[in-house]
Amino acid sequence: MKMSVDREITLRMARAAQIRVAPEDVDHMMDSINDILSFCALVGDLDCTGTPDFTWRMKKRPSRRPDREMDWEDRESFKERAPAIEGDFFRVPRISSGV
Repeated sequence: MKMSVDREITLRMARAAQIRVAPEDVDHMMDSINDILSFCALVGDLDCTGTPDFTWRMKKRPSRRPDREMDWEDRESFKERAPAIEGDFFRVPRISSGV
């Protein structure tokens, strides 16, 4: 079964995903979504008879190091190369706007 979306569904999807789409870009977005859906249909039509299911078998559990405080050998050289330092800490960009 081949699926496709029209302009209305494309705009509804963009609103649901909180993506602002310029009116002149709606057709391009719709074509891209339809290309993805066509590819998914092709993958769905593959005959995988006799293909074993994929399983991830780990021989042993990954080793864990103890979480302990350590001194840096060359702390000052790291600080010199950092884009921003605040006191004794690296300054990093905010990744969440906070709620």
